[in-house]
Amino acid sequence: MNKKYMLKEVSDFFAPESSLASFFENYEYRPQQQKMAKKVAEVFCDEDHLLVEAGTGTGKSFAYLVPSIISALKEEEKVVVSTNTINLQEQLINKDIPLLREIFDLDFKAVLVKGRRNYICLRRLIQYERSAQLDVKGYEALSKLNNWVLETKTGCRSDLGFSLPFNFWDQVCSESDLCLRGNCPYYEQCHFMWARDEAKEADILIVNHHLLFADLSVRKDRDLDDEVAVLPPYKKVVFDEAHNIEDVATSYLGFRASRRGITKFFESLYNTKQKVGTLIELRKATGELKKDIKKKMQGEIDSELIPTVQRLRELSHSFLERLGSFVKKNKKGEGKLRIVERTRESNFWLEVLKADSENFLVNLNLLGGKLSKILKQLDIYGEEIEDISSLTMELEARVEFILKLGENIAEIINYPQEDYIYWIEAGKEDCSLHSAPLNIGKELEESLFSKMSSVVLTSATLTVAKSFDFIKENLGLVDYQVQTLEVGSPFDYSKQLRVGVVKNISYPKGDKFNQEVTNSLKSIIKKTQGRTLVLFTSYGMLNNVYYKLEQELKSLGIDYLYKQGMKSRDKLVKDFKTKEKVVLLGTSSFWEGVDIPGDKLSYVIIVKLPFVVPSEPVVEAKLEEINQRGESSFMKYMLPKAAIKFKQGVGRLIRRKEDKGWVIILDNRVITKRYGRTFINSLPGGTNVSIRDIKTLVEEI
Repeated sequence: MNKKYMLKEVSDFFAPESSLASFFENYEYRPQQQKMAKKVAEVFCDEDHLLVEAGTGTGKSFAYLVPSIISALKEEEKVVVSTNTINLQEQLINKDIPLLREIFDLDFKAVLVKGRRNYICLRRLIQYERSAQLDVKGYEALSKLNNWVLETKTGCRSDLGFSLPFNFWDQVCSESDLCLRGNCPYYEQCHFMWARDEAKEADILIVNHHLLFADLSVRKDRDLDDEVAVLPPYKKVVFDEAHNIEDVATSYLGFRASRRGITKFFESLYNTKQKVGTLIELRKATGELKKDIKKKMQGEIDSELIPTVQRLRELSHSFLERLGSFVKKNKKGEGKLRIVERTRESNFWLEVLKADSENFLVNLNLLGGKLSKILKQLDIYGEEIEDISSLTMELEARVEFILKLGENIAEIINYPQEDYIYWIEAGKEDCSLHSAPLNIGKELEESLFSKMSSVVLTSATLTVAKSFDFIKENLGLVDYQVQTLEVGSPFDYSKQLRVGVVKNISYPKGDKFNQEVTNSLKSIIKKTQGRTLVLFTSYGMLNNVYYKLEQELKSLGIDYLYKQGMKSRDKLVKDFKTKEKVVLLGTSSFWEGVDIPGDKLSYVIIVKLPFVVPSEPVVEAKLEEINQRGESSFMKYMLPKAAIKFKQGVGRLIRRKEDKGWVIILDNRVITKRYGRTFINSLPGGTNVSIRDIKTLVEEI
């Protein structure tokens, strides 16, 4: 690829007199966008990696899509664009890419790639219809699904248009381990295969972070390079919303086994109530064998396999029940308990939990052995059974699951690794075992950075105090050759954004602070008459404040008070945009990815600085490691992590050039603590900050 020509083509596209400018009637040249696009093109040509922070309003999606499209066409090599949210994926595939196709007048193809389990499997649907014993609602759902299959063009769950009973989709969706591929009688009608063929022909692949990490994992495990794994082969990746990569990778590279999930697995083998499952299908299939062989195999199923599955279900339930009780005793209620050395030395762990786990693992291993024995018999007599290949694949998948489950539980309970974190989660209705890597840097280096010619990571929030050091360290890029670029926002924050800090409020802990927050919110909301997003750091406080505000809606002058969890996030945001006098209370996911331009949202209230919970197992382990190195875990991890989240929260307000409004901070640590300057300095350049008592601040807004 000719670097000089590539850089000129990209630069010219964003120039003041370009085809992009002529396409939009009120086009405004953004030098930040052009600078970012040229840098992305440069690293593509030089086969380098890049970290780029692009402020809100930069138009960063165009800035990476344009060089990606040009590179893909010239090099005849796919470029993968990975995002963290569905909203951004839909924006790229439904808005940005169609626009670029029209402006460019180029013949390029971009597709949104979804995971296999999003697609219906016709073979599994027909198999389920034949064997399942359903109630009235189940048969109604099955009827709807059959009608949908006749009409759907995509076969994708997102196009269903109706809800299904719990676990229903799991019985009929496409599964990699159960796919017969070319041997399937419905191969030519397979929606997933159609989607995969589209991906093979595409130049740009739009995916989510989880799907990309799944592909990288398969490539590493199977030593694939230029072959199809989860995705077709590629050498260039752009991560948008890249500030989430550490959390997504940690989650994906870890392990989780829940009581509900394990029960579901055993029920897929044999459901006692409905008398269905893989073992019942196996029993039916052996009916085609010669009498003596049939009697022998069905005898093994009836007297050995089914009782073992039933016993394992009871053992797993007992084991995880005791784990849950162990957590609740140690945590004085529901929650997460990290498994550390002192946990493993407790009498209950040594005398009860280890014995329970050993009993479960012995029987699990026994089941795996019995299923493997059946597979060998099917290998010998299988030719006498019609459609044996699907049943064999299903049994092989079950054996593989058993092996992985046993290995992971044995590691967590008996053979912990030094570089992994282990914990138990106990809730009202479920209990689960977890593991996660302490550091993902090595894994990313082996699977991603060393394998790709170029990786671009971009977000509006990658830096802390103008430095990329935090994300470099967390992603293992400290000693790696990686370029960096920071481009600001084209917005005039001195005119568009005001930040108010309430100074006469208690330290953010306890009932007094909670009451003062409620009183402050009442004063602010009464003045703003809605148009307000309130960001919390805990569900407990959010719910507490919601119920107090709910009692005074009329006196506060608002018509709608919403809180996270009442509806899906998309529906809550839609209602916020379409209704008048609305206040929305949110936590966690509402700090980012919420886009409400215009005067519908004019006030964002940050209740507390968004520090991660230090007792969270993964966070706690990371803090310990930093402290053991003789460094400050607060300054090296807690503060930078909170600053990035804070920037995301502030960024919910000004989304367009015309937007104006206030961000109000009810946590006065930003002015009373030395580290507070980190948050103030994270505000967009030119922002006016007012430090006032609540009464004066309300008068100003």
